[in-house]
Amino acid sequence: MASAPTTITVTPLEEKVAVVEQKIHNSQYALKFVGAAISNMASSAFCNPTDMSDRSLAPGARGSSFLSVGVEMARTEGILSLTGGISASMLRELVYSGIRMGTYEYFKDTLHDVSQGALTREGLALKIAAASIAATIGSALANPADLVKVRMQAYYPNGNPYRNLPHAFASIYQDGAQKAITTGASPIYGGLRALYRGVEATTIRGIVLSATQICSYDQIKQSMKKRGIMKEGVPLHFVASTFAGFFCSVTSNPVDVVKVRLMNDKTHQYKGAFDCIRQIMVNEGPFGFFKGFGMCWARLGTHTILTFLIFERVRYLFGIEAM
Repeated sequence: MASAPTTITVTPLEEKVAVVEQKIHNSQYALKFVGAAISNMASSAFCNPTDMSDRSLAPGARGSSFLSVGVEMARTEGILSLTGGISASMLRELVYSGIRMGTYEYFKDTLHDVSQGALTREGLALKIAAASIAATIGSALANPADLVKVRMQAYYPNGNPYRNLPHAFASIYQDGAQKAITTGASPIYGGLRALYRGVEATTIRGIVLSATQICSYDQIKQSMKKRGIMKEGVPLHFVASTFAGFFCSVTSNPVDVVKVRLMNDKTHQYKGAFDCIRQIMVNEGPFGFFKGFGMCWARLGTHTILTFLIFERVRYLFGIEAM
């Protein structure tokens, strides 16, 4: 008995190429996440001393500027005090910045395709929408690490109560769980709620920061290349990141003030983000929201420049085109 003829399906060459290109494109998104995490972690490690000087944002903080705060810390607590909370900072950058910067282009491409080109790549609307989505996800997921970072870097007259990163996480969780038990609530809910204290301010800050930092860098680069002012390269990356650093410092400083105060508020002086805003306005006036701006610019401006310079270099080493 003769066997049935074998049918061989031949996939067109164009279809095979399209599949391969799609796989390469998707793998680049993962590499962009890695590059974003690496660049932000490196910049954060370099800028950690100015992060420690962030104490000037808290009410009643010692020193009138980030420099005086830093000098006072080194004098009274030792030079190593300026490296405090660096483990928490690295964890935060891995999650927060890895997502907000590493997925920015994924959401740009997705929104552009979904809108069928209505959101143009040259316009700000696409950039802001993509940055906002990426920042919302990154900020929300990274809030516990952000909270621990702020607590570990805060000033404690009697010494830092946290021995290390795991101890800080456990202590904050247990404090929240104990308070929940006294009110009859679930200890798990109380512990998680304690780790997510200030998440509203953190998320808003992430959106504001990313919409000005990432979008302005992207837009400035795009505009300068289009007008023939500068070509792709380190000088362009430096100029664009310098402007981006200034813009995001101006827009994020008020949110930073609110976020830091909420996360350091162990006595629950503030009922939430809006109550914190109200109290600052009543007690300190509008300029209270720009307390520590010099420190913020020195920290965030430097961080932004280093981040984009490293990010672009890592992309080049990974074989990915410039942002």
